[in-house]
Amino acid sequence: MRKDENVVWSLAPHDISMILYLKSSRPFEVICTGGDYLRNGIEDVAFIRIRFEDGTLGHIHVSWLDHHKIRKLTVVGSKKMAVFDDMEASEKIRIYDKGVEAAPDSALYGDELTLRFGDVVIPFIKMQEPLLIECQHFIDCIIEGKPPVSDGRSGLEVLKVLDACDRSLASGGKAVKIEL
Repeated sequence: MRKDENVVWSLAPHDISMILYLKSSRPFEVICTGGDYLRNGIEDVAFIRIRFEDGTLGHIHVSWLDHHKIRKLTVVGSKKMAVFDDMEASEKIRIYDKGVEAAPDSALYGDELTLRFGDVVIPFIKMQEPLLIECQHFIDCIIEGKPPVSDGRSGLEVLKVLDACDRSLASGGKAVKIEL
């Protein structure tokens, strides 16, 4: 646990970066609540909700206190759901054929929705060392003169979300606009 930063700044930057990378819509608001159970004024547990212009939500939970080490990203789409589990050794991604559909006879009986459960697909992904991939990407960008996937602009966007989280925490969890 850190003395100079809260759990949001310590653990959430990577999660925020992944969410921003996956979204085509801009984030505009953050609600962040947390607790400072071990050190007064330094949150060691936090819950972050990021609202996007297209109406979707991102949710992040970070904690220094939870003894379970969980690094999981769930993306819920209109037809399927994907779960990336970074702690899983061999089956890091699972794709669930899951969704909500209108019942076939909903025109007769009103707007009834049904849950659809289908197959689970676990695609094969060749395991590679993440730091090696990151370093190779950096070298490729230099040699080929191409922009990196995570450039200074994306880093600045993450920092702006982190700043909004801090302002929301300081206000007791009030919604804070993200100034992107």
